Amino acid sequence: MSKSDYAAVSRLLLRVYVLEAGLAVIAFAFYKTTAFTPALVAAKSGIFLLAGLVVTALGAAPLVGALVHNRRALWLAIAVNALSILLAFVVAESALRLAVRSSADGISVAGVPLRPTWSDLVAQVHAMPSATQSFFLYDAELGWTVGPGRRSPDGLYVSSAEGIRSDVQGVRYRDATPAHRVALIGDSNAMSLEVPFEESWGFNLGRLLGSDVQVLNFGVDGYGIDQVYLRYERDVRPWKPSVVVIGFIQHDLIRTMAVYPFVSFGWPGYLVKPRFDVIDDRLAIVNRPLPSPAEIALMASPQALPFIDYDAGFVDQDWSFRFDGGPLLLRLLTSISPRWVRGEPRGNADTETLNSRLLNELINAIKRDGAVPVLVYLPHWNGDEQLARTTLGRSGLPHLDMTACLKRVPEEARRVASGQHYTGRANEALARCTLPAVRCGLGRGCD
Repeated sequence: MSKSDYAAVSRLLLRVYVLEAGLAVIAFAFYKTTAFTPALVAAKSGIFLLAGLVVTALGAAPLVGALVHNRRALWLAIAVNALSILLAFVVAESALRLAVRSSADGISVAGVPLRPTWSDLVAQVHAMPSATQSFFLYDAELGWTVGPGRRSPDGLYVSSAEGIRSDVQGVRYRDATPAHRVALIGDSNAMSLEVPFEESWGFNLGRLLGSDVQVLNFGVDGYGIDQVYLRYERDVRPWKPSVVVIGFIQHDLIRTMAVYPFVSFGWPGYLVKPRFDVIDDRLAIVNRPLPSPAEIALMASPQALPFIDYDAGFVDQDWSFRFDGGPLLLRLLTSISPRWVRGEPRGNADTETLNSRLLNELINAIKRDGAVPVLVYLPHWNGDEQLARTTLGRSGLPHLDMTACLKRVPEEARRVASGQHYTGRANEALARCTLPAVRCGLGRGCD
């Protein structure tokens, strides 16, 4: 080839790259959106689509002329382009496969967690510890709960014979005869996940109340408001507590709208939960009986899961580009930049309506049983908490807001290393700030 031929191939190769860049932008626009409507023109996807068309036209115009005047140079440019892209893909894919890491939470590449495919989720189901090894057990009514007389694999948590977080494995709380019982119910923050028992909210509250009051910690990691309500109805009520403290965070309201947390939140082990809806102006569970782990593992896809349409965290279109068994490069790119889709609440009730109804049902049930409810809102300062504020306003329920209380603890001392749960120091603050309301409920003086 002459120098002029090399120059022609180089110019055409550059144009091929421009054309491919434009096509890549167009493909990105199609990937990011789920519906092409007239409104798309003003949307982000429409802007990308328009830009891609312009770049594609700039790259394609000279190539059309080359088909007539310099076809040999054009085919050489295309061949060089194809080989370079193939080589780049092989090198990138090989490097990513060397960098891939697997854990109980899923697969990550170079520190970037990959969005799970259905095969990944099913593998997590099969890898779940047996009932004799797990601290949290599948429960056909609640979804999951604390197993009786258990010890967590890391030894940080143990439970009583009744399935309540305790300081001694297998202790029988029913053998005690206290003057009063106080029940603490809620999610992982009520349970005081990631800290020893002696640094938990419940332990500190019991220490402040005195030895004649038994504080029972019925908190369970991952619970939504619906599961807290059902846990009270089934497991707490028989203890006839004098006071019931309910601790919740904003995300508990979102959990209420889920059916399969391992799909909608990526929580391995927490497979399925009850889902309430408002039907004929009454609360009803729409997905009983709950499927077992074995039944879930047999499903061919997340779309095949029963009542998946009621899970607000599941968006069908979002699973269209999970590339199950596909190249890691594509999985990495789609994990870094997921589609612009948004889940909408299913059923008749939206998030605020359903949770306010559940909170009122829970409070009324506690009062009917002759106990005093203490509703406690726990801030997390990890984003807009307007949903919690508006839901509490809609419910009309009196509650304790722990925002000011926890601000007395230095910010760096409020959270454990994961950033997800309160430290022992913060739990002690919670105990002191809820103490007056609990004492009042016990008839020991109200401020």
